[in-house]
Amino acid sequence: MKYAVFAAVVLLAGCATVGSKPVPIGKDTYQLSMTGVGFATQANTNMKALAAAADFCSTLALHMVPKNSAESGVYGFSPRQDSLVFMCLSAEDPRYSDTPVMHIEQH
Repeated sequence: MKYAVFAAVVLLAGCATVGSKPVPIGKDTYQLSMTGVGFATQANTNMKALAAAADFCSTLALHMVPKNSAESGVYGFSPRQDSLVFMCLSAEDPRYSDTPVMHIEQH
């Protein structure tokens, strides 16, 4: 029985993702990091970072606009990581509609 519980914990941990709290780094601009543990894919880690940023902005009654994303890690060998820089803007802010497409760096 204890081996079954251990196996279940290991399987669930393989899908876990650990994120940081957003940190202000400029006017209306924040950064957060997301680390996919175990066999999390880069896409999964990126989507969770975007969702966390959107949730944060919504608590401020604002909209999330991604600015930059830096990825690192090798699937199966090291944790997949995403460092996301984003802005929280109101729909009336001209930067909300004029924001260019996000730049993604891979390391």
